[in-house]
Amino acid sequence: GGGRVKEIVLYPGNWLYNAGVVGFLRVLEATRLPGLDVQSFLSSDGTVKISDFPDSLFEKENVDGVPLSLFSRCFFQESWDLLLSEEKKRKNQNKKEQSNNQKPETDIAEKIQKVWGSLFFSYYRGFFDSNTKEKRIFKNSKNTDKPLLQKFDEFAIKAITPVSAQSKTSCSFCGDACVTFDYKNRFSCEHSQLLGSSKNGMPNSFWGNNIQHGLPICDRCSFMLLCSHLALIVLADGSRIFLNAPSFQVMWYLNRLVREIYARENIASVREILGMSLIELALRLGVQFGVWTEMNIEVVSIRGKEVSFCSLPYEVTRLLLDRGIASSLSEVGEMSVLRMVLDRQFAQILQLGERLLAIALRPKGEWGKQEKQYINDNIHLERNKESGAKLMDFAARLFSLYALVQEKLGGDRGEPRGTTAGVS
Repeated sequence: GGGRVKEIVLYPGNWLYNAGVVGFLRVLEATRLPGLDVQSFLSSDGTVKISDFPDSLFEKENVDGVPLSLFSRCFFQESWDLLLSEEKKRKNQNKKEQSNNQKPETDIAEKIQKVWGSLFFSYYRGFFDSNTKEKRIFKNSKNTDKPLLQKFDEFAIKAITPVSAQSKTSCSFCGDACVTFDYKNRFSCEHSQLLGSSKNGMPNSFWGNNIQHGLPICDRCSFMLLCSHLALIVLADGSRIFLNAPSFQVMWYLNRLVREIYARENIASVREILGMSLIELALRLGVQFGVWTEMNIEVVSIRGKEVSFCSLPYEVTRLLLDRGIASSLSEVGEMSVLRMVLDRQFAQILQLGERLLAIALRPKGEWGKQEKQYINDNIHLERNKESGAKLMDFAARLFSLYALVQEKLGGDRGEPRGTTAGVS
């Protein structure tokens, strides 16, 4: 199939669907097609608007006897990169020398063969048959049957091509009626092993559904959910996170920043990852956010079968997205100070600055054991404490940060109004 297509508009919904759309956009970006600019699809109203795809997205290439579109090849390539490189990252954390360069590049057929079982057993159990032993992915199992890979490709292309006819059912995920309902259209563990009900009809309390009376889901949303694994970021402890917001534009940039920050820094807490991403977002995009700061931005954290949500209070989000404050926190560079902001312990920033200034005003030779201990407990970056002058600069930066925070809060004394940052 190819040909120009009409506009598709995708609206933010529940976090699983949102992760699917972000994963889908990552597949489009991975095609690196000249006529395909994913960022141009991200509308400032929070939706994704795709007016047309270049024909080359649907161009077929023969993979082990199966004609496969560029779109599907990129879907499997991205899945391979994510699932296997991160598996290796976890296993080989201490074996950095074993670089992947020594191994010859695996061809796409082999990647599909290896990744297929993980996808349709661990993530989307049975959405397509996960048995890869008989080579059914590439070969017809019966004379009339198509190879599974071809079925996948046809399903994917049809799912992302708009239809003009109205369907009788309306999809409970996107609410659209201009979609097809041809394949597995009751939400179950086939769409998400994590949240769907199992095949024997065991109801899932999260959705309040079972497979017979499950939520109707159209083919397009089904395919979006099949991309949700591509949006998840694997942390060192094996848990996975996704940053969810009521705008795809915000989600796209935030999740990309988290990948970058996480690869660079060693951060343990999900709340700190969120805090640092917001700071970086304010600095990178260099715009005043207005409506974005009103949003509830949350981290969805998945550990085994457990899903938890962490969000920052509105007041903290507003501070971190302020360009001046973000810049000041970035210059300070200390996780301990970011934690004070996350915990709304603003007065502590001032106290820290005052105590450090008092120490810095005395010659370094006169600092006692207690002073040195205080410095080391609160400052980790060498550049902030290597001399009395540096320490004085650092204290000055803390005063400046405190003043910016007070100004933003409108003169509020900054004592925390509640406990630490809320986890919903």
